[in-house]
Amino acid sequence: MDKLVDSFLSFPSSQNISDSELNKQIQNHLALLNRTPAATLAYQHAGGDVLTLLDPSVNSLAYLYILVARIDLGQKNTLEVGWRQIVTFLESFNPKQVRCAQDIFRRLVDAFFSLATESGKPIIAVRPIKKAILRFNPTKFSFLHPLFLRLCLEAKCYRDAAAIVDIDIVEFPISAGKVTENSRAREITYQDVLTYFLYAGMIYMGIKEWRRAADYLTYAIVAPGTACSQIQIDAYKKYILVGLLLDGKSLPIPRSTAVAASRAYKALSRPYESFASAFKAGNPELLRTEVAQLVDVFRQDNNTGLAIQCLEAFRRMQIIALRDTYVTLSTEEISKKDLEVTGRGGDIGGKEGTEAVILGMIEREEISASLSHSHPNPEQSQTTVHFHNHPVDESRNLAALQVELRRIMTLNKQMKTINKKYGMSREFIQYMVKMAKMSGNSGLAGMAEPDPMDFDYGFNWPEDEPEEAIMQDLDDDM
Repeated sequence: MDKLVDSFLSFPSSQNISDSELNKQIQNHLALLNRTPAATLAYQHAGGDVLTLLDPSVNSLAYLYILVARIDLGQKNTLEVGWRQIVTFLESFNPKQVRCAQDIFRRLVDAFFSLATESGKPIIAVRPIKKAILRFNPTKFSFLHPLFLRLCLEAKCYRDAAAIVDIDIVEFPISAGKVTENSRAREITYQDVLTYFLYAGMIYMGIKEWRRAADYLTYAIVAPGTACSQIQIDAYKKYILVGLLLDGKSLPIPRSTAVAASRAYKALSRPYESFASAFKAGNPELLRTEVAQLVDVFRQDNNTGLAIQCLEAFRRMQIIALRDTYVTLSTEEISKKDLEVTGRGGDIGGKEGTEAVILGMIEREEISASLSHSHPNPEQSQTTVHFHNHPVDESRNLAALQVELRRIMTLNKQMKTINKKYGMSREFIQYMVKMAKMSGNSGLAGMAEPDPMDFDYGFNWPEDEPEEAIMQDLDDDM
């Protein structure tokens, strides 16, 4: 065992070796680890725990294999005892090494995830897995992405999840369709990607960023296929409700949606379409009737919370619509319109409840208005709402535009890099040669390998308007 530990500590031979030499050493080290029995790896060294001798940021492969061997042999008890060691590893491992043992790494993460969720404490796994995603390339999709979002949804850690989802994924792994004796990692599936889009939409719902939520639900809805999955049906139902919260009406099905999927969405989401129609009509009594019929539907689909938010938004949107007709209006008159449709009872729909709702809308800048009282005595006073037509806050709009432009510029650079990467790949070059032969272009077909630099690798800003100049113009306006 001492000799084996020495082998673990001697890898890698140096921190300053070339990538090719490191890859060679990794393969040799993996061969050693794969032929070592799990019982030997899990053995407690006479001088103490082997893991205390290893540095997880340097000896990542050995550390990983020992952890998994102990989990396989000791099951749940080992997980509970070695929890801190697993957390330390996930927060400090060497990504170059771990990429070569994705199957073993996934077994560790799956066991870690299961213990956190089965113990009813998913929050304790949020930070370690978040750091693990960031140690890899967070713009490339991995099995960690949907798993992490599920953890955050269960723990209600929406802000932690948003920090990852805000990083746009620009690359999805391509399966080579090969499983070797020492590599049995589960491949990323179509369902994994759909699940990620659905969970990402739910994360943004949790922090009430309805536009971003609608974007991610759209990605799930328009995913190509000859049919639609249950994940897409669930995404579409939420898409309808998010549209009500965003614009007061259901959002249209994107044009790029497959015809078969579009028909399935409409057929399987009719109750939601009826709810959206009643919401858009602006008739409180009609909406109450519709809700009474759909309570069980919302509960079965786990959309009760989202539906309640729609009902709460209904009154606010109807109050906003009043400014198109009235300049001033008393809260008593507004309460008589009976806009409260949540059915919670009490004075929530009365004069005082209406005043509280309007005050909250003013504080959140949902409406430009002010309140005045006719008498200092609350019992004798009548509250009047004064609607204003203040111009839109241009500085706030410019700030939002600046954020979006920076995001677009980042995506533009990422797309250039990815287009160049795939444009220089052997598969793409062979495809171009094949297409040239089919089209009869003898010039390109006669080339053994076309020059990759001949292809256009991405969108470019106009030469006379560089990215920095665009942002400078915005900064000047600010």
